[in-house]
Parts: sequence; C-alpha cells; structure tokens
Amino acid sequence: MKKIFYFLSLLFIVMLSSSCSSLNNRKVLKAIKEVIPNDNFYFIRGLDRDRSLGTNIRYRGIVYSDKLKQAKSFSGIQIALEDMDQLWKEEEDIKRQYDAALAHPRAIAPIKENARKIFGNDIIVYVDFPMIWDLKAQTEFVQNNIGKKANRTASMTGYIDVFVDDITKIDIDEYKKKLFNLYQHLYNTYHIDSVLHLDVQDKKYLTYEKVESKIFYLLKDEPKVQELLKKYKKTGNLNSEETGYLTNYFVIFFDSNDLPSIRFNMYPKYHKNYKEINSYYNGGTNEEKY
Repeated sequence: MKKIFYFLSLLFIVMLSSSCSSLNNRKVLKAIKEVIPNDNFYFIRGLDRDRSLGTNIRYRGIVYSDKLKQAKSFSGIQIALEDMDQLWKEEEDIKRQYDAALAHPRAIAPIKENARKIFGNDIIVYVDFPMIWDLKAQTEFVQNNIGKKANRTASMTGYIDVFVDDITKIDIDEYKKKLFNLYQHLYNTYHIDSVLHLDVQDKKYLTYEKVESKIFYLLKDEPKVQELLKKYKKTGNLNSEETGYLTNYFVIFFDSNDLPSIRFNMYPKYHKNYKEINSYYNGGTNEEKY
C-alpha cells in the first residue's frame, strides 16, 4: 500500500511539474510574440528550473523560430529569468538577441566565403564575436561599407580547419601567406579587423562520426544533408563540394587538441607580415616549433 501511495505521489509531482513547465513556456512565447509578432517561435531547450545556489536565475531555455531556421542561423534567443512575472523587463534584450541571431549568417559570411576561396570548399570555418553587444549594427556596417572608406572597423575571431592528405608535406610559408592574405583582404575590403586561427590536419580524422556530431541538429533534416550523410557513412568518401556542404553546417570548430595538426595564429597587433605569424606542430602533449 505504501509503495502504491509513493508511486501515485511521484506521478502527481511529475504531472504537476510538467504542467507548470508547459504553462511557463507558453507565457514566455506569448511575451516574445508581443515584441516580435511576425514569426513563429518555439523552445528548442527548456524552459528548465535552475535550482543552483550560485545564481539568482531560476528559469533557463533557448527559443528558436521559423525565420531563424529559414536563414540557417545557428543562434537563438537565450532565456534567463529570475522571476516569471518579470518577463517585461527582458523585452529589449529579447529583441536584441533575435536581431543578432537573424544577422549571424550574414555576419560570418565574409570570413567563411573568403576563407573557402583561399583554402578550398572542404574546410570548417567558425566565427566568434567576443564582446560584441549589437551584432546587427556591426553586420550592417560591414555590408554597407564594402570597398568603401570607413573610419572604424568590425571585430571578430575566425577559426579555420583545413584538411590535407599529409600534414608533414605542407608548405608552412605558403599557409602563412594565405592566412595573412585573408586577413589583409578582410581588413581592406570589409573593414574587418580579425584574429585568425588556422589548424591543418590530415583528412583521415574527418570521420563520419565527427561530421555527423558537429552539424547543427535543427538542420540535419534537410534532404541534401541527409543524402550526403548517408553517402559518407556508406562509402567513406565525399568530394570537396560535398564535404564543404556538410561542414558549412558545423556549429563549432574541429576540436583537434588530441590529434596531430599544424597550427597558425594570426594576431594583427603583433604580426605585420606573413613571416611573423606563429606556427607550431601540435601532437597532443608533444609540441615543437616550426
């Protein structure tokens, strides 16, 4: 009898918790809809209760939308609330995050597109925007001033992964030149003052499992993505264009800390020509300068 009572009590708590969670989700989505009426929003994570003692935040989640998916944005609206009754205080931040998420694909395009022209289609390009509060405004500045004179620059950090047959046979100086030329082109044409990190590693490490795990999961259902993943799993081979199609959906750079690679770091503050760019061999714990 006690076991039955315990089970029923537990079931009641679970159902009550689920009901409250669903109610809170609808409340947040309704508030977002009032700020941004022309889109369809939904949670892709949460809303979860945060019961940790180290923060005042009690509700966390991530909201995505139809327009963000159409734009192939990897960003969403992060919800972090202390009190469900204080949603109105977050309206400005919600709108800013939404505008930034919509702008994100356009913001990363200059580095992505130009890196592919220099290093090939079958590369991974991840772009970070540290300390950029208004990504929409920065993106519009870049787009409106391409090839023109401007009195300021845009900031971003690019992480580029290149895959070759054998890293021991690459021309180090040639890769330094390419990386420096990429920086120069971004600066002179787009007014982008970037920090660039390049990793060169063997193609054999770009396995099906690695590729499948790094594609933005909300875009994995795209027919061509599904088609190419099935082909790669079955044959283990894709051409440069096909590989590039899949790596274009990667949400993060290729983590090669435990794999042999040659790394190049371009910091414009310190490197005024290609010869000054740092490069070194990374073999896990065994590193040596080139």
